[in-house]
Amino acid sequence: MTISVSSVSVTPIVADVTATVTVNGQSLMAGAVSVDLNVGSNPITIVVTAQNGTTNTYTVTVAREASGDANLSGLTLSSGTLSPAFAPGTTSYTASVTNSVYSIAIMPTMANVTATVTVNGQTLTAGAASVGLNVGSNPITIVVTAQNGATKTYTVTVTRASLPSTGGGGSGSSTPTVEVPFIDVNGTKLNPDAIDASKPFFVVETTPKNGTAYVSFPAGALTSLAGENAAFFIEIKTPYGSYRVPVNLASLIPGLKDLLAKNGLKADEISFKISLTDKSGDKEIRSAFAGGLPNGIALGAIVDFHMDIVNTKTGLAIGSADRFSQAIARLIPMPKSITGMPEQWGAFRYNAAAKKFEFVPAKAVKIDGILYATIASASNSVYVVADNKVSFNDTVKQWSRPFVELAAAKGLVEGVGGGKYAPNQSVTRAEFAAVLIRSLGRGTISGGSAPYDDVKPGAWYFGAVATAKELGLIDFGSGERFLPDQPLTREEMASMLAAAIKLEKPTTERSAASLDGFKDIGNANAAHLDDVRLMIKLKIMTGTSANTFGPKGETTRAQAAAVLIRTLQALGSID
Repeated sequence: MTISVSSVSVTPIVADVTATVTVNGQSLMAGAVSVDLNVGSNPITIVVTAQNGTTNTYTVTVAREASGDANLSGLTLSSGTLSPAFAPGTTSYTASVTNSVYSIAIMPTMANVTATVTVNGQTLTAGAASVGLNVGSNPITIVVTAQNGATKTYTVTVTRASLPSTGGGGSGSSTPTVEVPFIDVNGTKLNPDAIDASKPFFVVETTPKNGTAYVSFPAGALTSLAGENAAFFIEIKTPYGSYRVPVNLASLIPGLKDLLAKNGLKADEISFKISLTDKSGDKEIRSAFAGGLPNGIALGAIVDFHMDIVNTKTGLAIGSADRFSQAIARLIPMPKSITGMPEQWGAFRYNAAAKKFEFVPAKAVKIDGILYATIASASNSVYVVADNKVSFNDTVKQWSRPFVELAAAKGLVEGVGGGKYAPNQSVTRAEFAAVLIRSLGRGTISGGSAPYDDVKPGAWYFGAVATAKELGLIDFGSGERFLPDQPLTREEMASMLAAAIKLEKPTTERSAASLDGFKDIGNANAAHLDDVRLMIKLKIMTGTSANTFGPKGETTRAQAAAVLIRTLQALGSID
């Protein structure tokens, strides 16, 4: 079969109409079955079973040829003009740029999607390759490799002009050279002018050195791009992970103005150096993973996403950005053998202080045929994606079983020991504050003053309650007392969840949903009625029966697990 044939139709005809037939395990009552073909050998097994149980197996092996197309269908430069104009059959080109162009983005387009391409030896899967330019001639080699191994080499020789002469005589003046704020891509310069901000995003691919890849963005360059397109982002792409850098990054870093003032720097005198490091072999990280997720199997690499704030005058870091005011997307690619995410998978962030992995929101997405976990988090740290199967022997017949198991697999809730979850046990205010903050993936405050008189530093829930209060998730504390060990009522849970929805998705409209069907709704605190309406509208909470809501009833561990999963799904944070 040629490469253009991606499937075949198999039509078995049985000699006896009482016999049954399967094709590659798929039962066939009549007609034909379509079988997808991979490149190479494709064995197709046809099993005929007679009425008395006797079987006969037929095998058809279909060979599908690999593509031999190693052509480019397009070739674009960020600066300069190709000469001659591009044509797939023409392999040698020239281009000229001014002295102010220190780097150029090469954007080749493959004629066949199964082909691969390298630019000066760097494998390119999407976007553009950045190439630094010296004054004079700069040969750039583009090698396209077809699916069957055939190759074709294109060459572009870019000539960068010398500085213009300032003229003779010693008394004349010269125009000073203006230094362009380049983006440093793992040691290679990329001119920000090569980035087209009219598009949704720009991909910068970089090859790691000793397990680490970095890109350093001058703050001024990001600000200029934000002026063209405020929604624009630049994706740093490595073989083991990607980081989507929003161009309004500076506005998302709490305390940045104070840091600049402390160091006597202006906003355009810093750079953001973002590094991605493969930590899959780190012993401490591996130990924490094994201890915290004993049933977990890592899917893809364990990646450290880090950001330094650098003084561009000295090249020295003046601080790091560990937390942001909103979530930033990070992607970890799954192994090619994984075509679909397991049912109980999750993404986890490493808490270095506690030496444990904690939940972060994540969704699965397929890009160019590759499956990725997209992690939305407001913190930089080490991240891992894992298959983490969890079950409890006291939820087998519980309505809440799927919610409890999924919440536990994602690290949102934990059992009580002995293989039990205790689904009907009450949840305290402190416990729910902790799991809600955990589910939002925002991390917790460490240190600082006590948020309430009865929430003391050193208490296991101090950081969670302090963070919840700072984020505006708690509005029912009694004066200076929180009563952390008091069972959480269902209306209080509705209040906290509604505040979380407003925090993460401010555009969510308040609901006019009727509560008349609940005969006990008159017992609810009037201040929480709108929150209850929103929970009913979003189907995050339901009644305790067909005609009761139970506003003053105590929240159970089963209910807590269910509402956490539903809230994250309503926010679009998990699948």
